[in-house]
Amino acid sequence: MFDDIKRTIDKIAAKYKIDDYELLLTTGNNTSFNIEQHDLTLSSEVEVSSLAMRLIKNGKLTYASSTVFDEAALDRIIQASLTNLQPTDLVRFAVIPAGLKQDFVDKKLADLLSKPKELRDLLASMAAETFKVGKGKFERLNGGGGVSIGESWVYTAGSPEPAYSRQSAFSVSASLDSRDFEYIVSKKMPRDSAILGLGVKVAKRLPAKNLKPSDLGVKGKSIDVILHPNCFSGLFNQLIAEHIYATNKLSGLSRFKLDEKLASPKLTIYDDATHPELLSSAPTDNEGVVSQKVELFKKGVFKSFLYDAETALVDRHNPTGNGMRRPVLAEDTNEAPIRPSLRSLLMEPGKIKLKDMIKGIKKGVLLKFLLGLHTADKVSGSFANTALMSYVIENGKLVATAEPGTWAMQGNALQMLKNISAVSSERLNMGSALLPWLKTRLQVS
Repeated sequence: MFDDIKRTIDKIAAKYKIDDYELLLTTGNNTSFNIEQHDLTLSSEVEVSSLAMRLIKNGKLTYASSTVFDEAALDRIIQASLTNLQPTDLVRFAVIPAGLKQDFVDKKLADLLSKPKELRDLLASMAAETFKVGKGKFERLNGGGGVSIGESWVYTAGSPEPAYSRQSAFSVSASLDSRDFEYIVSKKMPRDSAILGLGVKVAKRLPAKNLKPSDLGVKGKSIDVILHPNCFSGLFNQLIAEHIYATNKLSGLSRFKLDEKLASPKLTIYDDATHPELLSSAPTDNEGVVSQKVELFKKGVFKSFLYDAETALVDRHNPTGNGMRRPVLAEDTNEAPIRPSLRSLLMEPGKIKLKDMIKGIKKGVLLKFLLGLHTADKVSGSFANTALMSYVIENGKLVATAEPGTWAMQGNALQMLKNISAVSSERLNMGSALLPWLKTRLQVS
């Protein structure tokens, strides 16, 4: 597939006197089921492919994308894109070293992909077991699960060969009454017991009651908070990463400076797109720059901004392998400009177990999700958002779920980094992040 498309684009590039081109070709197969109570609905995608391109001509840059790969269609798309050439500091795209290949497909997942009935039976059993164990504790189960195998090629006209990646993925999730959830994401097939017990795990810990801040007397007060990896990931991606991207450094919007102590000494954080367990890892970024492990914070000290090729050129810095098509607002992924982007967020674990972290809290909350973080102030890092699917902590125990719509949590993500007082020894694989639970303090507004 790649070779045929390359030959076609080479021909078109010569026709329109294009100086250099870069392409990202992806294709994949997916089988998944959505779970609503006892009902499972199949969704299947076969050989779904897309092509994202950048072209340089006469010192200017343009973007093009397509899901149709015959010569006539690609010719029309490229010709149209050349009417929208824009100034760029790039002269040429990266030259990708030969031999960059990542190829891992779990045999069990490959077999399951072609056997939707077996996947359905497994997920139906998970749902049935959840209802059996959790009888009377919840009313509605939502979730799903799926298997996929995807391939990608990153190539530039000056490279000897493309960087290639192929990998399998499995995911399963269970949410009860929109009060709590769990999920598993993995490159390999998890144990059947882990899948079957996923909803049961949520049902067993689901408290019978909800509580409001006024029930604990904490409204308007600063309280102890444990940030679930999901919650911290959202805060980091939406508010903290904005100050790590080289685009904001160059525009003067970043509040970070190298080698300053900007976080708790308990935090060592990386962007590591080489990590073997994360689905977001790949041989290169979307520009063909080799993936690497970038140290962002070392014991609280800020160590590196994230660069794509163009911002690295402007700032006289080496690219960090973080040039990705990162959509903003309503942009389509394949048409989005290359921007410095987080790829695989990784934090070193701490030494305290999560259960002991909880035991040390008299009145607090375990935050799993904050609604509407995209509305927070990206410049200052300030946020005031409502908690969802979170737990109230009282006298060292999870005693209730947070009453939906009543727990408005207020803080500043940049200041919060400095106020992390504990890091759990456990970490959660989220597919694009591997993170622990964190203890801090926030205001209940």
